[in-house]
Amino acid sequence: MKVNDIQEKIHQLQDQLNYWENHLKDVQNDCNHDYQEDSFYKKCIRCQKIEAIYY
Repeated sequence: MKVNDIQEKIHQLQDQLNYWENHLKDVQNDCNHDYQEDSFYKKCIRCQKIEAIYY
């Protein structure tokens, strides 16, 4: 594989990752959260969003 091919593949994968991260954010923003709490964080059992309780 040539360097240009590798760089193009990396760019394609970065674009796909950005797409899926944005899609995940949209799903989590639209979720009617049902949190399950732990000592330091709470996690939605529907969309897997995690929020820290203590910093």
